Amino acid sequence: MKKGDKFLISIIIIVSLLLIGINTYYKNREDKLYAIIEVNGEKQQAINLSQVDKPYSIRMENEGEYNIIRVEPGSIRVIESSCPDKDCIKIGKLDRDGEISVCLPNKVIVRVVNFNRENQIDSTTY
Repeated sequence: MKKGDKFLISIIIIVSLLLIGINTYYKNREDKLYAIIEVNGEKQQAINLSQVDKPYSIRMENEGEYNIIRVEPGSIRVIESSCPDKDCIKIGKLDRDGEISVCLPNKVIVRVVNFNRENQIDSTTY
């Protein structure tokens, strides 16, 4: 190997490590995900998903109808519902900022938000 090859390899390694460090920093900074559960348009619960240690279930009732919501470390999902079409269950696990599950017949909304990014611009179009 020549001197220039060693220099090029060392630059590539340094840049790679720098990119990994930046990615890790921003990932850890944005892991403050919250699940917001609304019933009939009113916020019932806000759950910090990054602080959940053990899975547990919540039963939300509205006008004789119900939804059972499973809270797990880093995610949330609807596992059972009295609605006829079960679309809220088919959505599956919510674990990223902006994901939402809506049960229209039961008027239940489960959404994931990142309070660190609430007032930031998502993208810009020219």
